[in-house]
Amino acid sequence: MNKEIQFEKQPPSFYAGDELHSIKQQKLQKALEESGFDAFLFFKAEAVRYVTDFYVKGFRPFLEPEYVALVVKGKSPIVGYISGSDDLRIKFKSDIEDARRLPHVSKWHEVIEKMLSDYGVSTGRIGTDIMPHMVYQGLTRALPALQIGDVAPMWLQLTAVKHPLEVELIRNSLKVADLGALAAIEAIKPGVSEHFVSATAVAAMRRAGSEFEPFIPLIASGPNASMFERIATEKIIREGEMVILDLGAVVKGYTADLGRTVLCGGEPTDTQRAIYRATYEALQEAKKMIRPGVTGKAIDARAREVIADHGWGDYVYTGNTGHQLGYGLHGEPLVDRRVDFVVEENMVMCLEPRVVLPDQPHVGGAHLEDVVVVTATGVEQLNTTPYDDRLLG
Repeated sequence: MNKEIQFEKQPPSFYAGDELHSIKQQKLQKALEESGFDAFLFFKAEAVRYVTDFYVKGFRPFLEPEYVALVVKGKSPIVGYISGSDDLRIKFKSDIEDARRLPHVSKWHEVIEKMLSDYGVSTGRIGTDIMPHMVYQGLTRALPALQIGDVAPMWLQLTAVKHPLEVELIRNSLKVADLGALAAIEAIKPGVSEHFVSATAVAAMRRAGSEFEPFIPLIASGPNASMFERIATEKIIREGEMVILDLGAVVKGYTADLGRTVLCGGEPTDTQRAIYRATYEALQEAKKMIRPGVTGKAIDARAREVIADHGWGDYVYTGNTGHQLGYGLHGEPLVDRRVDFVVEENMVMCLEPRVVLPDQPHVGGAHLEDVVVVTATGVEQLNTTPYDDRLLG
């Protein structure tokens, strides 16, 4: 646009407020001082949004990077962006002072090189996340003295322990996700498709204020439940099938993620009850383990132990028992037997044990996921969707 126009600043879309914005900026600057890096260079959409609070269009699943954010000491974040539609959005709906258009990704390094030089860090040490390889090649050729390191340990330190304002936003996001789960459960009837149930949940969450879905909602019935199919398919749900649902919402940038298993009509078989009970008790015992000072490995081990004690050890899941939740979805550190971390107060984590029977598709599978915030003495559960009493019986 060539015409010089007057405009009035507006807050970013889905903005969490000035207080939290200021808190995040202070945390970033403190992390930068303590990290040994001269700057952070972020490409992940959720990281760019976290450091700027600008509603980046790429803040949704399965898109290539569209932005870059440079964080240097004592300065507001500097942003690069590819879309012409952001020319006005950045002016109107952000406090970004230095925003630069990016060319095709093959030439991103030229703009980033200029950004680093302008802020005096072109010969320093920067931490980055998912820098595209061609950007890395271009930067290292143009700036041979530049050192590039992994920002992941700092990002974990920055985001794993939540501020009380962040906990409240996650709580609000889970209220929306609970509405979606209840709508999905109500929609599960013989003769409807998994995709229909998914659409019902999404509509309920959008009406309640969710920005978008942080992942494709999972509705898996019968044989699909037995393999933990990670999407909602065209399959028609039949009476007597176990139906796994796993869905999420995003409210003001903060993510919700929860899971339930229900029975579609009829009465459950003994085996269906057994795998549901094993999953339920694994989840409850894992939650009982959580308190400051406990290791994630111990929580993971307890969930697996309970499932084995119920006789389903040969079917125990191979992935992790849980993950952190907040800005973005599968936050680290994971609750996993291969990950060594100590639980701290105000961490927010999902716990999601499951028992699925791929060799018994007529039975299905059971998956339950709750979200808890760590307190001084244990946990507070943040989601409220009930369990299935028929399967518990």
